[in-house]
Amino acid sequence: MKKLFTFALISSSFYAIPSWGDVTVSSGTKIYYSEQVPITSFSDSSGIGLGNGYSFTSDYDCSSNVTSNSLNGGIITNQACINEIIKSGSNSTIEIAPNVDNASIEIGSGSNPTTINNEGLSINGENLIKKSSDGVTSIGKNSLKLQESGGLQKMWATDASGNSIPIDIKNGTKLLINGRDVEQSINNVGAISAALTGLPTVPTDTTLACGLGTGTHGGDFAFAGGCASKVNDKLSINYAASMTMPGQDYAGDFEDQFSARAGFVWKLGKSVKPSLISMKDKQKLTNEITDLKSENKNLNKKITKFETEKLELLARLERLEKVALSESKSKDLATRKLP
Repeated sequence: MKKLFTFALISSSFYAIPSWGDVTVSSGTKIYYSEQVPITSFSDSSGIGLGNGYSFTSDYDCSSNVTSNSLNGGIITNQACINEIIKSGSNSTIEIAPNVDNASIEIGSGSNPTTINNEGLSINGENLIKKSSDGVTSIGKNSLKLQESGGLQKMWATDASGNSIPIDIKNGTKLLINGRDVEQSINNVGAISAALTGLPTVPTDTTLACGLGTGTHGGDFAFAGGCASKVNDKLSINYAASMTMPGQDYAGDFEDQFSARAGFVWKLGKSVKPSLISMKDKQKLTNEITDLKSENKNLNKKITKFETEKLELLARLERLEKVALSESKSKDLATRKLP
């Protein structure tokens, strides 16, 4: 890295203190008299102005300490070297060291001045912003990286060892993509999904079932509504829609806040009767059981009546047996001879 010159702020003024490494004044370069270059020793009288100046007869290395009287104590060489460093460019621009590779400018003094070079800017020895030859722009010390490649703008972060690290957006700052809050959008997706799961997909005891649902995720809420219809024993269809709660900031357009689904269930293979029964079948069985209980109650009444009649018949039979026995004894006494 070639350090061209240093700026120091002294008494509210900037001074350029040359450090002329790798800067050369070519042979034939002419320096003419001016107020800034009060030449007293001349080697050329063919110039402009007063027609007096100095022409370099050989290449001059700006790192040289030659300050002979013929060079006006260094005034001529300093001006020539400054002319090599600061040049007028095209489109009203100023070029600094256009003929020096990897030149740098240091602003301030000390061991860690602010440095500007063809890659970027560093302060106190730490990178502020620079762009390397591979097109990667680095912001900060370790740092945030940006690169445009293949029609894409890539971004990542690195630590002091150059390893990729997470990017943490904090202190209430929101990351927006096309005006939408990314974190809020993720929460909305979770809330919408939760709301949709509360809706029916296949009706069981009826041909049509509808429902409402709600869900939340990360503090954001959504509500949903939908129906499921049973076309026949094998085919059922369902449809539903969900929407986030209104009033969110950076929520995007309506289509970003709305979600819908539709589907069908087609039963394949042999139908297997479930062990559970429907409400209709249950009610039918309940009625049959009630009828059986009623019939059983009537039958019990008939049995009870039959038992009562049976007991009454047995009692009558017993009385008849007693009467018959009594009559039989009376006949025996009537037929017996007296002694």
